[in-house]
Amino acid sequence: MDTSNILQKILDSIFYSSSLKKASRISKNAVGILTLLKGVLTKIQKEGKNTILQSISSKLMTLGKLLKFYATGDYRAIDLKNVVIIITAFVYFLSPIDLIPDFIPMLGFADDIALVSFVFNSVAEEIEKFETWLMNRDIS
Repeated sequence: MDTSNILQKILDSIFYSSSLKKASRISKNAVGILTLLKGVLTKIQKEGKNTILQSISSKLMTLGKLLKFYATGDYRAIDLKNVVIIITAFVYFLSPIDLIPDFIPMLGFADDIALVSFVFNSVAEEIEKFETWLMNRDIS
C-alpha cells in the first residue's frame, strides 16, 4: 500500500477538512484538549492491544504528552499551528468514519497510521524541543 498516496487522499478528504475545523476550535480550549486526549487514550487502550495500532501507540503517547503539558499551561514553546496539526490528527484518529472506516478489518486503521506518522514526522523538531524541556524539567 502506497502511504504517500493514502496520505494525499487523507489530506484532500472532507474528513480531514472537518477534523481541521474542529481542531482549530479545540486548540483554544484546555478542557477540550484534555477531553480529546482522554478519548485518544481510551481508543488506544481499547483497540491498540493486538492491532496494527500498536505501531503508532508510542507516537500517539508522545504527541499526547506534549498536548497535555500545552493544555495545562506548563509548556507553551510550540507554534500554535503545530498544536492544531496534532489536534487535527487526534480528531481524525478518533473519528470512526473517515477515509477508511476503522471497522474494516486489516485496513481500517491504515489512514490513521499514515496521518499520525506524517504529523509525528512533521513536528519532529517540536517533539525534540519538548523532550529536551521535559528532561531538563525532570532534572531540576
